[in-house]
Amino acid sequence: MAQLDFFGLDEDFYDVMQFVFSETDLIVYEAYSRIDHEIRRLSSVDDLREIAHELKGGCFLLRSWSPTVTNSPIFKTFKLRPEIGGHRTSLEGSGLMQFAQGRIESGLLHSSSFSHWNEAGALQRSAFPTEDIDWTAMRKISGRIHRHVRNKLAVAKLYSASVLPGAFEALGPDFAIWYGKAHRRDSESLIEKPGSSLKQRPPRDST
Repeated sequence: MAQLDFFGLDEDFYDVMQFVFSETDLIVYEAYSRIDHEIRRLSSVDDLREIAHELKGGCFLLRSWSPTVTNSPIFKTFKLRPEIGGHRTSLEGSGLMQFAQGRIESGLLHSSSFSHWNEAGALQRSAFPTEDIDWTAMRKISGRIHRHVRNKLAVAKLYSASVLPGAFEALGPDFAIWYGKAHRRDSESLIEKPGSSLKQRPPRDST
């Protein structure tokens, strides 16, 4: 599994997704539909803003695919227990890319991630077909997203994870990054990029 960890508040996550929507051909859906509703395609940051109030735990979980990578994502509908509802639908498949927003809990920001199968891992462990996946095309799209987050958006890094502007500016006595332990502005492991231009952004409400 290939994975990029990064730390960001809501606007930081939207900045990542703005690049996805405008600079790649990824087709983005919510990972799971609402109970007894159709799964929704999301085509812009405005679409994300419109559904943000619905999110359980305040965090997005999105899945996407590129037509250059695969032509067969799987929309899987499953039944629920009667006391919960009738059904939900999930988007599945070995050729998908996932964007998971990190939660804020007790003043600690957890990492967001961009992840997908690599060829070796999918061939060994994925429960879904791999025959139609263009792994070279997947690596190309993934590389562009990695470079944009690390080189264009990040203002600091914590070990191998990128720290985006809103998250970095929000660090203070009552707000820290959780990456194995709490990290604040004075953490030796948190390294600011030289020449970064930062803007203050308020954190989401903590849960």
